[in-house]
Amino acid sequence: MKKKILFSLLLLTEISLIAQESLSSKALLASARKDVALLCSGKFAGRGYVKNGHTIAADYIARRFRQIGVKPLNNGENPYFQYFTLNLNIIQEAAVSINGQSMQMGKDFILSPSSPSSSGTQSLEDAGYGLTAEGLPMGCALLFRDGLPPEIAGDPAQKEKYKDYASLNGKISVLEPLKPELLMLKKKKLTASFSAEQDAFPVVECVEDSLPEDPVQVKWETLAATENIETQNVIGKITGTIKDTFIVISAHYDHLGQVGEAVFTGANDNASGIALMLSLAEHFAQKPPKYSLLFIAFGAEETGLMGSKYYVEKDPVIPLKQMRFMLNLDLMGNGTDGIMAVGGVENTKEFEMLTRLNETEKAVPIVKSRKNAPNSDHYFFLVNGVKGFFIYTMGGPQWYHDVFDTPENLEFSRYPELRSLFIHFIEGI
Repeated sequence: MKKKILFSLLLLTEISLIAQESLSSKALLASARKDVALLCSGKFAGRGYVKNGHTIAADYIARRFRQIGVKPLNNGENPYFQYFTLNLNIIQEAAVSINGQSMQMGKDFILSPSSPSSSGTQSLEDAGYGLTAEGLPMGCALLFRDGLPPEIAGDPAQKEKYKDYASLNGKISVLEPLKPELLMLKKKKLTASFSAEQDAFPVVECVEDSLPEDPVQVKWETLAATENIETQNVIGKITGTIKDTFIVISAHYDHLGQVGEAVFTGANDNASGIALMLSLAEHFAQKPPKYSLLFIAFGAEETGLMGSKYYVEKDPVIPLKQMRFMLNLDLMGNGTDGIMAVGGVENTKEFEMLTRLNETEKAVPIVKSRKNAPNSDHYFFLVNGVKGFFIYTMGGPQWYHDVFDTPENLEFSRYPELRSLFIHFIEGI
């Protein structure tokens, strides 16, 4: 009888602990989703450079740092901010109709980032795959297709010959001598970006399925201008036992902003990374680790890693030689297929530690590694001698740099597990 009572008590205790753990995970996930929803809300305007979204987002992160107990590095009106400037072509409005039917910005089409202000109505001339200008009229609107035609794509020798003309830039180089008023590219998926340059004519990128069967006329109106913009990184610290050596935890907060009514909210890229960085800051503010922690929310990642480049090359407020390790978080919203550690090939000792921890904790199915690459804000730190990883999750919805990367499409399938894994990894370092 006593054994049965003891077993029942142990079972109840285990159930209680599981319930507490589950509640904790639910609370962590709810907090992360709250941060993501706010960063993706209308007043942040896609955290870009229309409606001052980038600064509104930076202000929010600075307030969260202050609430958490992450300290600024300097004094002044905005002590968490590290200011820098960049030049960008900002597209504010875009309207396109085909055969008199209006198309929806963001869902049916986007503008190539170097598109200028322009307006007009033209008949559409079919330029095939844009591999030749022969037989096409001057000063017209040209419609062409993405990639290479099947007969070339399927022939290795021909594919090699035409490889430079599979990209948009390659096709523009062929068609530009015709001095077109507008180029229109048919493609399967829209992927937006930024440019510092402005071309002589707009390029409209269209989803294939959004076009009528026989597109013969296009009408358009675009509003764009190159601007000199002041933006900022948001930086704070938590002092550890060893004050002058730092582990850097970073994530970029900027995204692609807003064009007309189309908002590129960037839930996975990278509101998810900011949410996780803030959650790690909350943990370590209560339990400071051995080394001090430097938290950096980078601006202007989407413009070519400009925020992290500025820190490394112009104003390393904490010198790189004082950095023990860097953990850069980007695309943290999924993880059903595991995580990738960019820089893991070079930093074998730390990668082995991360994989061992994951084997114990079973946070994600697999931890993979690849060489350092210029695909997020870790890059300039690693090429200048700082050890580190850029971690991104794999699996789940593949919306990226489009209007469908929303909080509703964010799974956050392994968020509590990844948070725990990174806490133990940082403590292990």
